[in-house]
Amino acid sequence: MQKLSPTNSALISRNDYSVSIYNGELTTQGIIEQVKKLKKAFPALPAGFYDVLTDRIKELKISDARLTDAVNHVIDTCMYPTPTIANIISWDVKIKLLTYDDMIDMVQHSGPVVWDNYKAVEPPRDVPVRVYAHVNDIERFNLTTLK
Repeated sequence: MQKLSPTNSALISRNDYSVSIYNGELTTQGIIEQVKKLKKAFPALPAGFYDVLTDRIKELKISDARLTDAVNHVIDTCMYPTPTIANIISWDVKIKLLTYDDMIDMVQHSGPVVWDNYKAVEPPRDVPVRVYAHVNDIERFNLTTLK
């Protein structure tokens, strides 16, 4: 089961939690492969682009999996002649986590059937409350559930 780690979690606001589906390490080989792919797809990018991109990737601790998906997404969707660094480093897929209060609000608006669609999951270390994820996200991303 995948655990939600503090390196890929983000506290958005007081009661609005979401976590990245990406975890794992960043390797030199992963960076090299993705830079080569970008150079083939966008040959007009200046050499300095890759230095700054690599620095940002390392500083943000972007995993190999996230970097690969980000580069593929930019190659597939870039509408301008060349992408920006922000196009690459901003790519992420997040899972929305709900607190107990969020669940109660949803029950008040949608009825008790909501409880069938959400299960408690192991929260990231920086999240101080019990959180719930949709059963589809739990299954798709192999999250650890709580009893």
